[in-house]
Amino acid sequence: MARVLILGSGGREHAIAWSLDGENRHELYCAPGNPGTALLGTNVALDLDDHQALARFARVEAIELTVVGPEGPLAAGLVDYFQSEGLSIFGPSQACARLEASKLFARDFMRRHQIPHPAYVACNDKQAVREAVSELGAPVVLKADGLAAGKGVIICRSEDEVEAALVIFFDKSAFGEAGRVLSVEECLEGTEMSVFALCDGENFCLLGTAQDYKRAFDGDRGPNTGGMGSIAPSLLASQELLEEVSATIIQPTLDGMRAEGHPYVGILYAGLMIVDGAPWVIEFNVRLGDPETQVVLPLLDQSLYDLMEQALQGAVPIAHRVKPGAATCVVLAADGYPGNYDKGLPISGLDGLEGDTLLFHAGTASGDNGALLSNGGRVLSVVGLGPDLEQARDRAYANISRIDFPGSFYRKDIGQYIGLPGE
Repeated sequence: MARVLILGSGGREHAIAWSLDGENRHELYCAPGNPGTALLGTNVALDLDDHQALARFARVEAIELTVVGPEGPLAAGLVDYFQSEGLSIFGPSQACARLEASKLFARDFMRRHQIPHPAYVACNDKQAVREAVSELGAPVVLKADGLAAGKGVIICRSEDEVEAALVIFFDKSAFGEAGRVLSVEECLEGTEMSVFALCDGENFCLLGTAQDYKRAFDGDRGPNTGGMGSIAPSLLASQELLEEVSATIIQPTLDGMRAEGHPYVGILYAGLMIVDGAPWVIEFNVRLGDPETQVVLPLLDQSLYDLMEQALQGAVPIAHRVKPGAATCVVLAADGYPGNYDKGLPISGLDGLEGDTLLFHAGTASGDNGALLSNGGRVLSVVGLGPDLEQARDRAYANISRIDFPGSFYRKDIGQYIGLPGE
């Protein structure tokens, strides 16, 4: 059996472990993992910032493939370090990870390679932002240049909202170093779609599409979060549109990175806005999304392990296979998220789940006597599967309503509020 090490501790990593476990030919280790991954493999208490300790574990335990879940280790150059040590690891290099680690690097790259993107201005102080807003015109999007766990984005539709955002970014330093420089961008109006491509440096195959729900509350209201739910496939994902995305966004990105001396090997996640039928890049991520992974992988009709190995060998298959049907993920979150929230709250109702439903742990911990406790902002992901979106959605909500911990909340409109043109 292949020995696989999965790095990370969230719902995405639990979904990756679940997908690999379903292939029945892998021995799984998760670092640090969570109570959900512990049911599928062995959790290992390793610090993802300690590259030497991670490599030592992989070498001593004869790990045949390491899979990087979150963006932080990729941006910190973990893939480069493992490769220098002769260890097999799936994910893009540090140079390639700049597509996510720096919004302005990504925008400049898209401009160089004529990849469709919104107009933008780099700003490092309040006055520069005000001048950029005057140039671009409202509404605008203010984005922290660095990594901010998916939360460093504020949409401003008025001058007052711009001024309030400036306080958050510059006076309160809410996003730390990541928010010291901003990308001030034209606000595109349309429908979002996420496309996931598995890349071998030259070619790619599409793993699937999704739509995620970033705002905390129903109707896309409230602050941005890491993601409160998702559906797959995207209702916009026609064959024609996917061919356009492949030809105008994914392939030019691979060609451009290779031309600049950094072949892109790993997952390329294109967060798109579809405007009048045409795709524009809102952002690039360099790994699978969370909670999109929880709906994309259950619909994948191929071996995830084989695809990753083929990518590392420069032989990824062009065609992709997905199962018929749909998936809906609803995130159960802690009161106060994405701000301050309590931890250590007892979770109940997990024994009553039924139907075509999956449960992925994210912010959970094991307490005394096997009790499950909350340990984060996004605590659990409940995924409903079905022949269509409506049935998948119904199954997710029928089951998440049975789970509870003090102050828990979830959006009631995942899969219902689609945001299609005309709605």
